[in-house]
Amino acid sequence: MPRQTIQPPELFASKPWGFSRGALSEPGRTVNIAGQVAWDAEGKTNAEGLEGQFRQTLKQVFIAVEAAGGTPDHIQMLRLYIPNFQSRSDADVIAKVLVNVFGSENPPASSWIGVQMLAQPEYLIEVEAMAIVPN
Repeated sequence: MPRQTIQPPELFASKPWGFSRGALSEPGRTVNIAGQVAWDAEGKTNAEGLEGQFRQTLKQVFIAVEAAGGTPDHIQMLRLYIPNFQSRSDADVIAKVLVNVFGSENPPASSWIGVQMLAQPEYLIEVEAMAIVPN
């Protein structure tokens, strides 16, 4: 069953930013996807700029979820790690991509976490995901 989301009216309306306050799912298999970066199978960077790298990492997350028998609709939670995340322009880019990819009606929950650095200096974002794939 695809995700169902919650958006309590007492909390900030996050859906226009491309994420929900919470996600619910029926029992199934939990799939945890390791942090994805904009790296291809040969270990080379395959996207440029924050937006390009974010779109590429989400494609890679989708590949991993699909390998477990799921779809992007089964993704319940995203964790975004962004080095030196400080500017509103970075937040606007992230929100734009999330809304473009997931829409603003039923997006997964997410956390946007500023970090000092990622494993390589060329990485502008790393994305972990958790999905519930029906049995």
